[in-house]
Amino acid sequence: MHTTMLSEATGEQLRSFLRDQFDELKHTMPDLYEDMECKLYEHIYGHHFTKWKYDKAVDGLENRDGTVGPHWSVTDINSYARNHGATYRDYNEYDLAYVMNMVYSDYYGIVGDSVDSYYKLALAFIEDKDAPSGKALRYYKAMH
Repeated sequence: MHTTMLSEATGEQLRSFLRDQFDELKHTMPDLYEDMECKLYEHIYGHHFTKWKYDKAVDGLENRDGTVGPHWSVTDINSYARNHGATYRDYNEYDLAYVMNMVYSDYYGIVGDSVDSYYKLALAFIEDKDAPSGKALRYYKAMH
């Protein structure tokens, strides 16, 4: 029987092996799996949302208006932000979309109904000069 050495494995064989190992770890040691997934994610993407992480984060939002999930799409928020001069210097479109939907989820009925109010509050949160880079993802991690 011929066993493929790790150095001889194809990219697909390595992905398959790692996927199998992570699946087993997810079921046998879920806390360790979550910790490893988080560290790998941040090593690859830094402290910023990607589409995958954003979708995971906003799907679980329980909004004060009784709905679940994001109130606005990333496309709608990005369009609104670009029309209002967003610079995206220390954050990306998914960071801003998460924060804007999180603010809506947590403060609906308190802030009012104006998209502009939620946008300004989201910018104040995400552009906080006292906070480290990646505040949106750091906040999400701290809450979950």
